[in-house]
Amino acid sequence: MKKKILVILISMLLITTVFSFTAAADTCKRKPQPSNKKLNSPPDAPEVTIPEEVKRAKWLYIKTITNDPENDDIYYKYDIDGHDYGWVGPFKSGTEHLELIKLIIPEGSYTLGVQAKDVHGAESKWTYVDFNVVKTKSVTSPLINLLQNHINLLPIIKYILGL
Repeated sequence: MKKKILVILISMLLITTVFSFTAAADTCKRKPQPSNKKLNSPPDAPEVTIPEEVKRAKWLYIKTITNDPENDDIYYKYDIDGHDYGWVGPFKSGTEHLELIKLIIPEGSYTLGVQAKDVHGAESKWTYVDFNVVKTKSVTSPLINLLQNHINLLPIIKYILGL
């Protein structure tokens, strides 16, 4: 009797194992089912317009526009030679955005990088534009130079002018 029970148990174990392997093989042969998940494409690379020269300590006006294939809202990231200004937005796809960055950097040549991403996180390629930061010209007159160099003349000039 014990032998019959043992044979039945071993037979059931073998049959279960064979069915498991057959079911796994059938699962592997099935074609993948189409996903209902919406595909998200990244926005186009941004179009960027800036002046070629910007005065130091003045505002850099950056005009940016891009389109998203699904018309999703867009964020922009600005980077000047490794200084990342972070993401700003969101803005409507296809509308122009004006960003202002105060340039407190030394005179010289720089590269502005701009990247876009949609609200679902798909990022565009970078767009790069070169620009120059130039020294701000100071306006001084000979009288101002004279007063700066000879401050002790100020009371005499006040007396002459009747101030």
